[in-house]
Amino acid sequence: MAIIDGGRKLEVSPSIDERVIDHHAEKQIGNVVPQPDLEHLALSAALKLAREEAQALVNLHNAVLADASQPRAAAVIQVATAAQKTAERVAARLVAANTKVDTTIAAIEKGTFAPEGVSQFDDALRSSLKAMAPAERAKEIADALAANDMQLVGAVLRAPRLLTGMTAVELEALRHRFREQHFPGEMKRLERLKKMRAASDVAGGAFVKLVKEASDTNFANGAIAARSKRESALAAHQQEA
Repeated sequence: MAIIDGGRKLEVSPSIDERVIDHHAEKQIGNVVPQPDLEHLALSAALKLAREEAQALVNLHNAVLADASQPRAAAVIQVATAAQKTAERVAARLVAANTKVDTTIAAIEKGTFAPEGVSQFDDALRSSLKAMAPAERAKEIADALAANDMQLVGAVLRAPRLLTGMTAVELEALRHRFREQHFPGEMKRLERLKKMRAASDVAGGAFVKLVKEASDTNFANGAIAARSKRESALAAHQQEA
């Protein structure tokens, strides 16, 4: 932790830590060790890098601004420049890990969206269900799900909601029951990945905030502007000479 311009403090948020990702990983049950989850490992490694880089930035800030051998303006510029380079390194790693997780989440959701295959009876089944009273339709669908009748369930889940006569809530409730019944492992993994992804977003936001605090203070902006003005004047003078 360190004091920066205006009395604010530069510090590493607890959310910038790979443990916020590891907390949601699949746990060992008895002697059964879970298979390595590449998406979890990628996010965890990205957050580990973010934590290390964030702490290094704070340490640099402490050391540079405590060094009385150089002007304060030069020290602030040095920290601001380091902050920008740190942001580039971490962002590249974090974006890649987030993209990997997003791709897997989308694949799981697509693969469990509905039973595979299209039946020649799909249209007729949907028409019959749509003509039923809501209570009657709900019972037919519940019975089909209990009997593992994927022909009826599939006809409903593969179609746009308006073709089924069901409400959006009813349709999603059916999809949820279907997924839990036929893809329990995938659903547990999907939940874990979504929690990891949310934690990654929080950590990423905290990291961006830290970088801005290190590089976008009024003093840093003024020092950088003054340096640019000085370098431009010097370049112009050398051209004239």
